[in-house]
Amino acid sequence: MEKVSVIRCLMQEKRHYPRYIVEGVEGTLMFTTHVDVLNISISGVALKANRRLEIGREYTLKLEYRERTVSVNGVVVWSVLSELTDGPHAEKVPVYKAGMRFTDIMSEKMTRLLEFIESHKLSQDERLNIRFTIKAPDKAILDGPHNYDVRNMSISGMRIETDMRFDVGARYPMEISLEGNRNVKVLGKVVSCLEVNDRAPKHYAIGIEFVEISDEDRKRVKEFVDTL
Repeated sequence: MEKVSVIRCLMQEKRHYPRYIVEGVEGTLMFTTHVDVLNISISGVALKANRRLEIGREYTLKLEYRERTVSVNGVVVWSVLSELTDGPHAEKVPVYKAGMRFTDIMSEKMTRLLEFIESHKLSQDERLNIRFTIKAPDKAILDGPHNYDVRNMSISGMRIETDMRFDVGARYPMEISLEGNRNVKVLGKVVSCLEVNDRAPKHYAIGIEFVEISDEDRKRVKEFVDTL
């Protein structure tokens, strides 16, 4: 059973509609996070992130330099917990290392990637695929999906549970997989975020308000809620 912190989380949320407990409902949200590039080649990259990257999942890496951007897609082939650092809320924040294999290197993208590597390389690792340690780009951003479980829902919002902390006020494009293969898309706003005390590793109860949703998807949510 979840601890008092989650109960308090539910009480604090302002609701216009009753919220019902649900089971077996999952979803994904699209997040953007800054990463550190450890080494890179034309076939893949090793990086450090403050969020766990799922093995087998595809992400988009954007490298900004000289007012230009190289954008490549890649699949995570390994991901490990690297260390724990102090976070902004006096908590320990996990830091992960991961390796990605690029999946969409076309001629134009390869040229830009090679140009980026050439202008940033500091040293190289003589392996089958030559990898370079590089100086930090102006900005390295990773875009990708993250899974969550839905714990309760109304037609105006929901409470989800995930292993990532989210900042109150942040907004994310989200997709919810309802029963009967019915998927709905919403723009969700974080209205609360509290740690669930009985979960290891750490999990968080996140209150989400639906700030943008199409009429068709709102109808689907209402039909689902009416069955609860």
